Amino acid sequence: MKLKKNLPPPLIIGLTGGIGSGKSTVSQILSEYHIPTIDTDLISRQLVTPHSTGLNAIVQQFGKRILNPDATLNRRVLREIIFNDNTAKQQLEAILHPMIQTEVQKQISQLKQNSPPPLILVAIPLLAESIKKDGQRPDYIHQIWVVDSSVEQQIKQASQRDNSPPEQIQKIINQQASRKERLAIADVVIHNNGDISHLKKQLKNIVSKEANSTAI
Repeated sequence: MKLKKNLPPPLIIGLTGGIGSGKSTVSQILSEYHIPTIDTDLISRQLVTPHSTGLNAIVQQFGKRILNPDATLNRRVLREIIFNDNTAKQQLEAILHPMIQTEVQKQISQLKQNSPPPLILVAIPLLAESIKKDGQRPDYIHQIWVVDSSVEQQIKQASQRDNSPPEQIQKIINQQASRKERLAIADVVIHNNGDISHLKKQLKNIVSKEANSTAI
């Protein structure tokens, strides 16, 4: 993977990793260095608030069965629809992904105004899957940082966080890109074995190196 070198700040980082790998923890630690994170999961949730353009498009595609009585999105029903139906999954992605990308670009532009930070994180959980589908990384991403964790650690972390049985987490892992596929797209690998002090030390070194590389 060739990095984009000698770039003026900010450096746009695509942060990714499997379920339970520790992406949120990494983002939280990096916020201590005043590195902002654009969270695509948060954006996707904001796009499907009641009566929004995004939710209306989803209802038009899948019907009112995906709505709760209060007009909010019934995520459980939608998840069940797309879980075993790849066509439905692709239809949902075709609705939301362009909207998400537009909002990401908008937030990047806003962060670049005035005194831009040296680094901007864009948290994209399914980045490896997107690259595999499209054949290339998003053109606004300068580097890809992968949070890597063992499958055992992923299951432990996600099960505790989501109060879900390990078997359900394993099914989600099986549907996501493999560790090998994620590592293949990585410019920087962040190893997370559950030791927070080790994770903080890694990130301190990575930030120091990459922030300095953006200097003009």
